[in-house]
Amino acid sequence: MGRLWFADPRSGDGRPFGIITAYYFIPCDFQAADVRAADCTGPEQPHKVDTQLAYTGDTAVVNGSPARLSARLTNVFGTPVNGRQVRFDLGTGTAQQTCTGTTTASGSASCTIDAVDQPQGSANAVPTAAQFAGDDDYTPSSTSAELGLTSPTTLDYTGVTRLANGTSAELSAVLRDFAGDSVPGRSVRFTPGRGDDDQACTGTTDSAGSAACTVASVDQPLNDSATVAMHASFAGDAGYLASSTSAQLELQYATGRAYGVAAHVDLLGVPLLDVEPQPDTSTVRTADATTTDTPCSGQFSSLLLSVQELCPKVTTSLAPGQVTASSTVAQARIALTGVPLIEVSDLTATSTGTCGKATGSTTLTLKIAGVPVTVSGAPNTEIPLLGGGRLIVNEQTPGTGARSRSQGQRRPSRSARRRR
Repeated sequence: MGRLWFADPRSGDGRPFGIITAYYFIPCDFQAADVRAADCTGPEQPHKVDTQLAYTGDTAVVNGSPARLSARLTNVFGTPVNGRQVRFDLGTGTAQQTCTGTTTASGSASCTIDAVDQPQGSANAVPTAAQFAGDDDYTPSSTSAELGLTSPTTLDYTGVTRLANGTSAELSAVLRDFAGDSVPGRSVRFTPGRGDDDQACTGTTDSAGSAACTVASVDQPLNDSATVAMHASFAGDAGYLASSTSAQLELQYATGRAYGVAAHVDLLGVPLLDVEPQPDTSTVRTADATTTDTPCSGQFSSLLLSVQELCPKVTTSLAPGQVTASSTVAQARIALTGVPLIEVSDLTATSTGTCGKATGSTTLTLKIAGVPVTVSGAPNTEIPLLGGGRLIVNEQTPGTGARSRSQGQRRPSRSARRRR
């Protein structure tokens, strides 16, 4: 007896279209007498159809980002196989991530790993595998691929926050991957300043992800905010994506002012003498080494006050930063009604400020009513005058707005200020 088997993929039974397989079975009673019944078998059953998988998904993935994995399932004749599940494995071992897709009419199955989380390693790659387990109609099949793997990075600045021209500055930053782990052996470029004023240096990250380099001598211009823009960057490579960070570093600067003479005298609300500071350097604000060139004044004379040879000067220096304001007066005579004549000669008042402190000093020859007076030189020395007035020598008053670590500002000492 004979049986005919007809195949059509539209029937869903897995048999290829256009292939006709005939099976014939001759009953044992038609065979020769020496054929035993035990040797008689039933008709041969149809074989499962072989399949094959081809990976068609992403060729590169990024840690922390989604990844689309896909493959196409066909039979041995190249016909798409519909409605079958395909399992995808990204990575291996404890880091393996899995998802499953079902083939469409085109034989394509896909799924998405929501967030890739794979060890970077030195190969900068991660294996992926796709597997069809087989069923009653089709044999199992599998495929694999090697996908490129990169990781995002973050760069955090950890270096100095204040700069001083003429001194060295160590700049540093820490490079980490998407999971917060350190990234060693990578180059980080540091650039304080912009344009023609930038001073770049480069460091390599150590085992903790920290890179550092030193600017041997800072040389930055002073702007209104006294800040220096600093940019650090990692350019990225085959395994890690680029990252950068910025910071505003404070620039140390100094201010100072010196003038020869200033006076204001009134009596019962009536101004008798009002002298604006002169000669005057005006306020100096600088982050560099400078010296003012204000011309000296030969003299100033009035009924109450006369002075000769007035010379003010402000000098700043670097490494360490320092500002010195000084004034010299060759001679001065103060003649106020009801007050003994005050005569000053060879007067030098000096104020010196650094990042940590300010000091002042005054040297002079003093006579009151023609009598020499010894002045100790101590700050804020008070000398009583007839009529209840006081003469304050080496008066020292801290300037407002001074910051001990980012700038120095002090008012120069003034040596002959009368209070009533």
